[in-house]
Amino acid sequence: NLFSHVFALLGVLAFFFFTGRIEIPNPTFQAPTLNYYWLPILTLVVGSYMIAHGFFSVYNMCVDTLFLCFLEDLERNDGSAEKPYYMPSSLMKILNKKNKPVKSKEKK
Repeated sequence: NLFSHVFALLGVLAFFFFTGRIEIPNPTFQAPTLNYYWLPILTLVVGSYMIAHGFFSVYNMCVDTLFLCFLEDLERNDGSAEKPYYMPSSLMKILNKKNKPVKSKEKK
């Protein structure tokens, strides 16, 4: 959410800077004159999208991998002492699954 606000603010500032509506109070600085001021803005938007898409693709792959491991745990294990579930207790709670307690043999 914070990143979307930063990118939106950066886009608005780039628009006002390149259209000449924001002036920098330095007498030696001259604002660049652009024939196509939408090009830097479009480059910024496309570049930001590509970077965000790359990061979220990695995140999506991690979530898919965790989901597949969770399903594999359900398929291979039954919660008994011989085949306990290896998933976190929070996932077991969502599915109403429990590892069966280990029966201890009484010593005589």
